[in-house]
Amino acid sequence: MKVRLTVVLTLIVALPLVGLGWLGTRVARNERVVVEQRFNALVLDRLRDVDAGIATYLAQRERDLFSLPALSGQTVDQLRAMARESATVRQFFVLSNRNELRYPVSLELVREYASLRNGLDPVPAPSLQQPPSPDEAESRELSITPLTAEETAFLERTHAIWAGKRIPTNDSGESRHVNISTQFKGWYAWYWGDGLNLIFWWRDWRGAVVGAELNPVRLAADIIGALPDSNPESATLADGRISLIDSKGATIYQWGALEPTQDVPPVASLPLRAPLSAWHLQYHAAPNPAGTALGGGVVFNIVSGIVVLGLALMALAVYYHRESSREMREAAQRVSFVNQVSHELKTPLTSIRMYAEMLDGELDGNDEKARRHVGVIVSESQRLSRLIGNVLTFSRKQRSTLKLHRAPGSVDGVIRSVLGHFEPALAAKGIRCAFDADAAQVALFDQDSLEQILGNLLGNVEKYAASGDRVEIHSRQGDGMVSITVADNGPGIPPRERNRVFMPFYRISNRLTDGVTGAGIGLAIARDLARLHGGDLTLEPAEKGACFRVVIHAPVAGTNGEQT
Repeated sequence: MKVRLTVVLTLIVALPLVGLGWLGTRVARNERVVVEQRFNALVLDRLRDVDAGIATYLAQRERDLFSLPALSGQTVDQLRAMARESATVRQFFVLSNRNELRYPVSLELVREYASLRNGLDPVPAPSLQQPPSPDEAESRELSITPLTAEETAFLERTHAIWAGKRIPTNDSGESRHVNISTQFKGWYAWYWGDGLNLIFWWRDWRGAVVGAELNPVRLAADIIGALPDSNPESATLADGRISLIDSKGATIYQWGALEPTQDVPPVASLPLRAPLSAWHLQYHAAPNPAGTALGGGVVFNIVSGIVVLGLALMALAVYYHRESSREMREAAQRVSFVNQVSHELKTPLTSIRMYAEMLDGELDGNDEKARRHVGVIVSESQRLSRLIGNVLTFSRKQRSTLKLHRAPGSVDGVIRSVLGHFEPALAAKGIRCAFDADAAQVALFDQDSLEQILGNLLGNVEKYAASGDRVEIHSRQGDGMVSITVADNGPGIPPRERNRVFMPFYRISNRLTDGVTGAGIGLAIARDLARLHGGDLTLEPAEKGACFRVVIHAPVAGTNGEQT
């Protein structure tokens, strides 16, 4: 197999595979992105379910607090008893109509409230059983009950809250203060000590604002109790791990069979909704779960498709190679047969032509009929000789064995000799020949090749320019080059065919009705021979007909035939 054919067949097989591989890689990459997005969406949905479970627990705590008796109608002792009996509440509190803390309250806090009223004396506080009106609250004497240790600790934890005279709410999780007159209930989260503390406040049926501070230990325990089991053997989360992280980044609770390493970031993170928005959930998954899922699907299909296509292309390439090799062998056999026949015909044809020309010279001038018959034999033998010469030259060109045999000679002499052979046939078609000779110096060139070039050009004039009445030949010589121009007055060559007429086996028209036969190799051989001479054969622009210009390298020969 030739190297060029091997390269072509390899490209035929490799290029589609490379293209399909590139396309498959893009499809796999896009599919991986889609799978990862779907996986992340599923993970986020799973974290949202956990967040919803925690929100459900807080909503239940709200309902439990709403179901308590009106706190504003309870005595201090009753509020203390309710706090002691509640596992989820650490401390209750009651606010006045001025948003001032009425329970639990200390003497210092009362004095602080009084100072905020532009230096007035301490204002009497309303009874918790019967919340007073604002005017009554201003006029009654405040009785201060000694605080318990839990109440003192509560006031210490919440001192910054009551100093603002407004109960702060942070439904959005931000530290801002909202006037309670515009809200019915709310959560407030603040930090004290090492952890997050929550207050839930609401307006009871008496119109007073009351609230409860949740026990943070019990809150965390209840939230953890509402989450799935952390046993690694549990099938709740076999392929990942969910962690509940507090505001300091510490893990409060986690569950799932996966044991993530420290350097592996979570695949998803979701903050909890208010009031626990400072906490968040993290999801750790097994390495590259989307790639694993993709590996068994799209990648397998793409690789299988590439393998199948590769085998199919290789089979087609082998089939194409076998068929083309067979056709090339058959074509080589036909060319070899034509060459052998041409060689066999050349010798007897040369004899026929020689004896016909001799007979033409010996005929009596009065026997015009016999001279005309002999002329036909000479003309046809010459045409057949040119045809055989073209076939043999083309064969040598294909085998790269076409060579020149330069010898001293006259270019004008060769032109006259060729014209002498064609003049009878051209005259029979009404074409007159005009030769402007200017290349008489003896030069070194291949006379047989130049005869073949001119024979093919004049043969085309005879076949295709019969409608013209004249063919002009000009020869010029100088600077080691010889230029010969052959111009006729025929129909010419269309512009779109100017380059294709030099292609082997190309004919402008193959219609039988044209009455012109030929193989379409004459101009191709003439150009090859001209270029082999170091020149070229070109089709020159002409107002009418076709004008070919032959240029060959033919240096002037010295007296001994050497190049000067």
